[in-house]
Amino acid sequence: MKKVLRVLLLLILIISVFFIGIKSVDRKYDYKPEINIPEVKEDTKIVDKLKKEYNNDDIVGVIEIPNLFKEILLQTSDNDYYLNHNIKKEEDIYGATFLDYRNDLLNDKKLLVYGHSDMEITLSFNKLSNYNNQEFYENNKYIYLYTNDKKYKYEIFSSYIETQDFDYVNLKSFNGLTYKEHLNKLKNKSNIHSDIELEEESHVIILQTCSNGDPNHKYQLVMGLLVE
Repeated sequence: MKKVLRVLLLLILIISVFFIGIKSVDRKYDYKPEINIPEVKEDTKIVDKLKKEYNNDDIVGVIEIPNLFKEILLQTSDNDYYLNHNIKKEEDIYGATFLDYRNDLLNDKKLLVYGHSDMEITLSFNKLSNYNNQEFYENNKYIYLYTNDKKYKYEIFSSYIETQDFDYVNLKSFNGLTYKEHLNKLKNKSNIHSDIELEEESHVIILQTCSNGDPNHKYQLVMGLLVE
């Protein structure tokens, strides 16, 4: 009799955990806010329009990879806030797509952009892992960044998963390397081949997300050179 009771209690525990997990996932799915991004063209004052629509002065631009995603880009005074807040400044485990707080968007030669990925649902930056495939890269080479009155076009030159060397986040000094040497180091790690040449005056953008949704210092990186 005791053995039967133990089995019943174990079954009840398993079923309870199962349903708690389902409810947790349901909440997670329901929590993602709907974001409306109008068609972006040059000189449309898109940033001003989005700031007004979402009542958020942290909006600095729109970032797009055609056929993959289009996301509003935010920037605030640290790199923590938009890890767990959305564009409406609501608490949100999915966070938002944001520019490193140290960056000067219009003047820096290297821009760092962060976004979440997740193993349970498909977020925009999940799709960056496709860039570890050469054929996919050949058909999807460009990243576009829109500000209030300009459109910037970047050609992707590197994609890889980083697990231990995080000097790609450095903006001013590069562990004894010149800026050009630093960029070529990042290019040489790539899982894809590109003929792009990098120079001391090159302007680049780096997109970072957790590889396969893993937050344990394992990052998918996609890098592009400003070409237009």
